[in-house]
Amino acid sequence: MRIKLYAHNSGPLSKAFLQTFRFDGYELVETSDRGVADAVLLLENDVLADPESFRRMYRGQQLFIVLKTSGESHISRNQPENVCVIDPLRLMMSHCEVERLTTGLGWLKAEKAKAPTPELPIPVFMDVPSFGKRYKVLVIDDTARNLRIAEAVLGKCHKVSIANSVQAAVSLMDNGGFDAVLTDMQIPPDKHYSALALGRYGVRETVDYGWAVMFEATRRGIPVAIVTDGSHHESLASAMFDSIKGATVNGQKVLFFNNIGKRWDFALKALMEG
Repeated sequence: MRIKLYAHNSGPLSKAFLQTFRFDGYELVETSDRGVADAVLLLENDVLADPESFRRMYRGQQLFIVLKTSGESHISRNQPENVCVIDPLRLMMSHCEVERLTTGLGWLKAEKAKAPTPELPIPVFMDVPSFGKRYKVLVIDDTARNLRIAEAVLGKCHKVSIANSVQAAVSLMDNGGFDAVLTDMQIPPDKHYSALALGRYGVRETVDYGWAVMFEATRRGIPVAIVTDGSHHESLASAMFDSIKGATVNGQKVLFFNNIGKRWDFALKALMEG
């Protein structure tokens, strides 16, 4: 389960928490938008400085993780079930601290399962670039909204096919004829594509299968743009894309984007006409 985590006061402690702690079945992904966050990470000092503001931040389906910043906590343990007060220094040694946090994560998982996720509207972009020709494009992403964005920004000018897994993408490429492939990086493990069935290795909920898509597409003579959303810089691939913008793979142009959101139109323009 992927959990979008917003750090109320991002700093060394929150960064260390995100980079250090891993929990089976959960992937913590930092987001800069508190409104879409599943969980909010706060420091004890922030809560004590402005408790009324902290109370107003409560939202029914958000989990609040409060990190103690001193040996003796001044926050009562008697909190609503969507509030976890933990000592990060003891988290690696104390079973109680781990159990407290995993209980909170379990509560969040149950709440997310109960409530339907509201469908966010697709943004309207006024700066979609013009193209010199019409392209046949394959877009791969495991998030339905990102695929809808691709259809919205590309569908009027180009022939767009979409896939939400490696299996589906390879099946579409088997039919041939694509001018370009645009793909996300982190895609769920695909149990049906035997060459990538990595479940026995204990892989996370999402894997950097964008590399596999890149190799498969370029092997077929198709240029590729890998477009991440810029919200998971702890990923090795995302960190690489901050400084490495492109490469030639199997004789084909490959571009990397980590800071344009899901602007598939910008990626296609740079890949094919840049």
